Amino acid sequence: MDRTDKLINNREPKRMLLMFAVVLLLAAGAWYLISGAVADAAMSERIRGALAFSGGQRFTDVPDDEYVQKGAELAANYGISADMSPRLLGGYSELRTRIFLYGFGALAAADLIWLIFGLSQLFRVYSGMEKVRLQCLELSEKLGEAPGVIGDDMSCIRRLSDSVALTSRRLGYINSELADARNDIADFLADLSHQLKTSLAVIRLNSDILAEVDDIPPERRTQLTDEMTGNIDGMEELVLAALKLAKLNAGAVEYELEMQPLAETCRESVKRISPLLRKNGIKTELFCPEEISFPHDRAWLCEAIENLIKNAADHAECSIIRVEAESLPSAVKLSITDNGRGIPQEDIPRLFERFGKATKGRNMTSVGIGLSIARKIAAAHGGDITVYSDEGIGTKFVLTFLL
Repeated sequence: MDRTDKLINNREPKRMLLMFAVVLLLAAGAWYLISGAVADAAMSERIRGALAFSGGQRFTDVPDDEYVQKGAELAANYGISADMSPRLLGGYSELRTRIFLYGFGALAAADLIWLIFGLSQLFRVYSGMEKVRLQCLELSEKLGEAPGVIGDDMSCIRRLSDSVALTSRRLGYINSELADARNDIADFLADLSHQLKTSLAVIRLNSDILAEVDDIPPERRTQLTDEMTGNIDGMEELVLAALKLAKLNAGAVEYELEMQPLAETCRESVKRISPLLRKNGIKTELFCPEEISFPHDRAWLCEAIENLIKNAADHAECSIIRVEAESLPSAVKLSITDNGRGIPQEDIPRLFERFGKATKGRNMTSVGIGLSIARKIAAAHGGDITVYSDEGIGTKFVLTFLL
């Protein structure tokens, strides 16, 4: 932005020019009146000097009233007195014109210097703002980069530049978060579609066999139908779990945290999962003192506990699952322990990833999202989940809720 552009496209320089013109007009009018008074005083003093000289005083002395009176008496015959109008003397107009021009020129010069200095400072501010604007344009393409410092310390331009830098860093962070979320969603959809394709492939294959082969034995027909039903149930469970996880990730869950006994929540969780436990021949042991209470949303915490129990039932190959609660001075601990085959240490870091089941002995009817859901629910209640496992002995999931 050059000076012409700054002058044309901004109101402030135009206002300064208008103010300069107004000040000049006011100064011209005021100084015109002042110049008349100054010229009158100068001419009056000139008359007194001439009368004093006529009265016998030396020309170089300051006029004395006595000599002025004597001179006035001598000049009375000519119509000259000390009280005569100075504007009657010759050269009055020339004197007043000179006084006006010299004084107005000095005022105009001072006003012009003020205008030039003011415009230069204003253009300097515009230059700083233009640099900030260019920085914003560059940062729009390079979010997160730290821009250079512009302006003096504590100046408006410096504070504006610092604000742009802070905004750039925040936008860079948001952009990074959005990129991670976009990649996370892409991975989630890829995993979800892979899981669905596997079940759909089984359903399509079995349906084709049932449609094309007429003489299928009843046992084989029942087997194919059961496989289709199992995969449909698995797909339903997968979709419902994926929707829950998506809702948790989006922060769209409104938890109703109420102070209530943990024992009732644990009993409800075990009751909801008991059909699966009976089917697998798994016994449950519940040790939860009635006096342990803390603020939680029963429905969602039941979901987390149920997912942990189901994970043990699906993968641990255990016969007993123990649910135990413990109250500490600053926390409440809830443990879900099984006596199964344990988890290899290298698999533990991946347990809470989506579809991150153990590498060995996978149960293909498990959707692989339950542990992720459980951890997010625990985090929403101000807690976390810790895993302890020994191969051949069993696994313990510990939910710790800070009070």
